[in-house]
Amino acid sequence: MVDIWIFVQQRDGDVEEATFGLATEAKRMLAELDQAGQVTAVALGPASESVLEALGAYGVQRVLHVANDHMNRYQGEIFGRALFDLVQKENPACLLMAQSSETEDLAQRAAAMMKTALVTRAMDFSMTADGTARAIRPVANGYLFEDVSLDTYPAPIVLFLPSVLFDTQPDREAAATVTRVDLPDAVDDLKTRTIQVIEAAPEDLDLTEADIIVAGGRGVGKGEAFDIIHALARAIGGSVGGTRPIIDWGDLPYERQIGQTGK
Repeated sequence: MVDIWIFVQQRDGDVEEATFGLATEAKRMLAELDQAGQVTAVALGPASESVLEALGAYGVQRVLHVANDHMNRYQGEIFGRALFDLVQKENPACLLMAQSSETEDLAQRAAAMMKTALVTRAMDFSMTADGTARAIRPVANGYLFEDVSLDTYPAPIVLFLPSVLFDTQPDREAAATVTRVDLPDAVDDLKTRTIQVIEAAPEDLDLTEADIIVAGGRGVGKGEAFDIIHALARAIGGSVGGTRPIIDWGDLPYERQIGQTGK
């Protein structure tokens, strides 16, 4: 049976919308394979059982939940080791994530330990019965797209651009089966530890984490003309984004691009 995993992204105790989009992608892949399979969600860190059970309405059959006292906040070494141990134990067909600053770090750690393929900024991903897979990802700031072929063993990790994970509505009345998984605590082997958490200023907050975004495009203009966007963001406590022309002109870095090939 094909077991496709999706990674549960959480914020303030709630499941983020991108996770539901991943469930839709996983269901699509299973339908294309035309094989018996299931969608498994992996949740690391604190999450209520009722919230995780609700993923069943989006097509998730089971949830593997790993949590301990050291997983209340993301820590790359702890989360990476937990994910690696879980993959080694369960052997899924692939692992899908929505790309964010957190999953970029986590996916690289897990892929290195697994010695497997890692596809970033994916816009599409599919598998075939012969053990190969295909991913489409943008290059050159989205002006070109590349078609990547890879093996599905060991299980590849795929980071989807959040902008291609469309809003998904629950389509069934079912609860996912939540299984609590106890794994060895790696805290004694850590090379790093969290001393202090410094909250980002609203203007600098990652676009995927911001409640308010002030975005500008070609019509605003370049250079000093774009300062009005920064001023408005500071005034209302928002983060700053821009469309592709603003990024191409160098007024904002790529991670602040909004659109199909951005966020």
